[in-house]
Amino acid sequence: MRAVVVSENGPSESLKITDIAKPEPGEGQVRLQVAYCALNPLDTHARAGRIKWGVPDIPFTLGYEYSGRVDAVGPGTDDSLIGKRFSVAGSWGGCSEYAIAAPSALVPIPDEFHWTLGTVYFTSTLTSWHMLHTMAHVQEGDVVVVHSAAGAVGVMTTQIAKDAGCTVIGLVGSQEKVVWAEQFGADHLINERAEEDWPARVKEFTGGAGADVIIDGNAGPGAPKNLVCLAPFGQVIYIGAMAGQAPEVNISGLIAASAGVRGFIQYHAMAKTKGAEFPEIISKLDKKDWIFPLNPPIPLDQIGQAHYDFENRRTTGRTVFEIGGDI
Repeated sequence: MRAVVVSENGPSESLKITDIAKPEPGEGQVRLQVAYCALNPLDTHARAGRIKWGVPDIPFTLGYEYSGRVDAVGPGTDDSLIGKRFSVAGSWGGCSEYAIAAPSALVPIPDEFHWTLGTVYFTSTLTSWHMLHTMAHVQEGDVVVVHSAAGAVGVMTTQIAKDAGCTVIGLVGSQEKVVWAEQFGADHLINERAEEDWPARVKEFTGGAGADVIIDGNAGPGAPKNLVCLAPFGQVIYIGAMAGQAPEVNISGLIAASAGVRGFIQYHAMAKTKGAEFPEIISKLDKKDWIFPLNPPIPLDQIGQAHYDFENRRTTGRTVFEIGGDI
């Protein structure tokens, strides 16, 4: 079967489709015929060797986030799962025609969702919802600053924060992204590459008060700028490090500013709420109160270019690879 296998860590151009054996589910496993696979940031990190935790030993098949229909189960696994549609996150192997997963990794795709929305709604939307509600406990009138506001998490965070009555200031990497992101309702958008002193603009937009919450998936050497424009009792929530690791935080500075720096992984939040958020999220997406920024699916053989574009901040919304399609 066709698959994208990482045989050694390397650049985006090293990604190629190869032929490997069709996997068989073992005890307590299911096999899915893959429909679509999303480009998750962790795919790029794993390919390049930037992360090790949670990544299979080399060689492994890319695809951290995907959808499919269960076509076989291993011993001791409920065979009523066969034929049902699921999205999967956290179980590698989605960049292939068939993938193996544990039943615990399966998230049912709502009947009202098309395959492509069903592939991606789970991770980005839940990440945004939980950062704002489970972790930050945003209130009406709060100011939320969103890095990478033209990406999937940024777009969903913008809409969910606006729905909660917050003021949203989005940061993007080009004027083209400013224009594109306007459709999702941010109160202000800043091209941070053109305006390097974007914290001053945040202060300007807030009458000097600063931000209550800053969501940052980039980190990198510019991360300390977040602390410049935080309001007292404000917090920075880090969800990634696409720009590299951030410098160490000055604890004395946090004390002086009554500020906080936090990290976030959605699975901890989901364990706390036990799925209570799903009905609201599914309803909002189905009614298009929140619009998920899906790009048209592209062939799997374009994966190298897609990784390159993502890592060089050329993309908006979410990239999805068509594998089996609407199976």
